[in-house]
Amino acid sequence: MKTARILDEEDESFGLEYDNNLGQKNTMRLDAMTYERAVREAKTFLGIDMENLDGDGTTWEID
Repeated sequence: MKTARILDEEDESFGLEYDNNLGQKNTMRLDAMTYERAVREAKTFLGIDMENLDGDGTTWEID
């Protein structure tokens, strides 16, 4: 299982912190104004489907 977290930034934007394949964390800024859109954008970027699985069949948990 891999984990991704939606980060609530100080400037009213959202960020994404996610596990990479090397056991480290990557971060990026999301172009979303609401938490729900941030989750959708994160899932799209990471290739996560409706069952929270990526293209390799790995389960993701999004906080």
